[in-house]
Amino acid sequence: MKCKILFGALLGSMALASCTADEELNTPSASQESPIKFAVSLEDGIPPLTRAEMTGDFGLNFEAGDLMSLFHGITTPSSALTGYQNAIYEGSAQDGEAFVFTTKSMILQDGAIMVYPADTMFVNTGGAAPVITIPENQDAKTKELTPYMSEILNIAAYDKDKGNTAGYGKQYDIVLKRIGTTLILTTVPSNTDVIDGLGVSPLKVSSIGMNATNAFTTSISTKYNAASPYRAGEFPLWANVSDVDADNATVANALTTTDITNNYNAVFTLLPAKTSTTISGAEIVIKTNYGKVTLKDATGDIWGKTAATVTYDKTVTEGIQEVLDNTWTAATSGSFIGENIGKFGRRSIKADMSTLDMDGLHITDQQHLIDALQVYDAIANNAVVTFYLDGDADGEFVMEAEATAAYEARVADAKNKITFTRSTDLGTTCNVIKFVSTTETEVPAALKFGTATPVQFAGSWKYSENKVFDYVASLEVVEGATMAMTDMVSATATNGTVAITNNGTVNISSATTLKLDMTNNGTIDIPVGAEFLMNGATLTNNATSLSAYGKIDNAGSLGVQQSTSGKINNYGYITQKNADAYTYVSTNAYAGTVFADAFASASKMIGTIELFGTGNVNTVVASGGLPGFIKVITNAASVTEAEVGEYANYVEITGACTTCGTLPATVKYVEVKSSARVVWTTTAFTLTGLIVDEGYSLNIPRGSEVTATTTYLKGRIYNAGTFTCSDFDGYLGGVAADANNIIVGG
Repeated sequence: MKCKILFGALLGSMALASCTADEELNTPSASQESPIKFAVSLEDGIPPLTRAEMTGDFGLNFEAGDLMSLFHGITTPSSALTGYQNAIYEGSAQDGEAFVFTTKSMILQDGAIMVYPADTMFVNTGGAAPVITIPENQDAKTKELTPYMSEILNIAAYDKDKGNTAGYGKQYDIVLKRIGTTLILTTVPSNTDVIDGLGVSPLKVSSIGMNATNAFTTSISTKYNAASPYRAGEFPLWANVSDVDADNATVANALTTTDITNNYNAVFTLLPAKTSTTISGAEIVIKTNYGKVTLKDATGDIWGKTAATVTYDKTVTEGIQEVLDNTWTAATSGSFIGENIGKFGRRSIKADMSTLDMDGLHITDQQHLIDALQVYDAIANNAVVTFYLDGDADGEFVMEAEATAAYEARVADAKNKITFTRSTDLGTTCNVIKFVSTTETEVPAALKFGTATPVQFAGSWKYSENKVFDYVASLEVVEGATMAMTDMVSATATNGTVAITNNGTVNISSATTLKLDMTNNGTIDIPVGAEFLMNGATLTNNATSLSAYGKIDNAGSLGVQQSTSGKINNYGYITQKNADAYTYVSTNAYAGTVFADAFASASKMIGTIELFGTGNVNTVVASGGLPGFIKVITNAASVTEAEVGEYANYVEITGACTTCGTLPATVKYVEVKSSARVVWTTTAFTLTGLIVDEGYSLNIPRGSEVTATTTYLKGRIYNAGTFTCSDFDGYLGGVAADANNIIVGG
């Protein structure tokens, strides 16, 4: 299409005054005047696109904010289109039927060429002729940026009284000619009933690609042509014909578009073909929501047209070659008669949808998975395929009950030929597969993927028998989810070792044997009568901060089966819920950690076991492990050995306690959390750690003596006796200046 552009006053404006129709591929078309950006008139018997379709459905009118570049100040255009400056013109308003473009740039004299769309990224800096590009991967925006250019202009020296001269706010008579070619490639499908009759989501084309080695121009330079423009007599500003350097075009092997209208009309934007382009072995790939159809020459006569009727008399190679041969040919009507211009064309191809190749299909969500499995059973003939599971906005592929059942049935079948793999493509990357259940549901008997895959469980689940895993990187019970564990928690795993991470709640019932390593950041509940026993597995009750850690509520039995390599490492919090609970752990602190060390997740952690009452012999840390904190919490008014017992090494004083007397020699840590000030009456006692947090206080009266290796002190110590400590930054934090929270007589 040719758009006449008039540059108005004040800011150097240009207005779209009229447009004549583009010429169709191989067929001259009648000239029609229209103020729209793309007007199409076809007179060859192929159903034409109306102006309403082109401007309404495709949205191809100029819009406010559209930009063009005027490359101006070219001293010797006949030698090279170089040495220019780039003036950007912006579409800003409508004036009657005209669309106005304006600039605030000063325009230089000598040669110039107008190009749409504008160069706003410094691609053209004056060292070489302006370059025009199109993307290899096209979308609905691409056609709106179909390239155009003006003739080679000769802008005279500044004359304040004349237009078409250099300066500011001048008028220039410019008509743009099309460089790009618009191809609408329509798929004529057959045998769609094979899919549509299944009751699944309708067949939908997502993209179409044309493939041929070195066939498609993606970048081409503008070029001077010595010929005189057809309308040079009308427009003295038009000095020479503008052209493109087809000899040196940059080419690609494929063009793909996702600009699909009415499900089967694919819109491509092409540039003039490189000189002497002859292709072979071309193919067209039609991608749908259920796979792709690849059309090659061997499939027969599938494409083409004659001047009057649509006939399928060409191969793919012949059809694409015909289009390429007509992307830059002489106009026979309009403003550029005899000059090469871009075109508009429409072609059709037949495609048998029952031949869909489902290998490589991207599955967008769980309903798509359910539908795709039905389609596979109907048309794939048990072919070996890979389905890529696309991530949602959170990078997850989510399966609820129906999808989970369909997936499980497929991967548990020994005859299954479908591999499920996480997508790694930009925009569809899947980081995790998430299974969601609203009622307690057994974990799938088989979880199989094509690459290492993290798996999450949300909602309510149960794990009670051996599973089969392939390429399962990890299992996670997410925050807020529950998983009942009973009997045997084990798996036969290939291509990876599987571990469980619990960030929710795990409920143990009856005798449960764990054979998979497990990290607990959430809660594990072991009720009365239940056993949670390690058999070759390591249970890590983890801590990620001083306030975020795994919790185990044990009213039953927790331990390791003898003669296995199992372990229980407690760096979080275990609560003995009754006097009959058995808690056997391998270690209660990370190796080498002491109270003087600052907490650090994964390297400096101390676990806590809270005893029921004063505890009993049923709480055991293995001889090779560290004792950590074995805690008694007491709210007695006066704390003595009787309130602590013989098993604890940590005493937490709560309630309204006012006195702390003689403590067992086993006690190494004392934490004051009483609402009243606690008076320490012991004549001499040595601690590894003393904790008095903000809001609490301890009184060491005259005659009492306390020594602590490390003290966490955000509250107050009133010291009239003897308190010895030089370290105030340890496991719980603190700084040396906290020593100022000790109150003395001066």
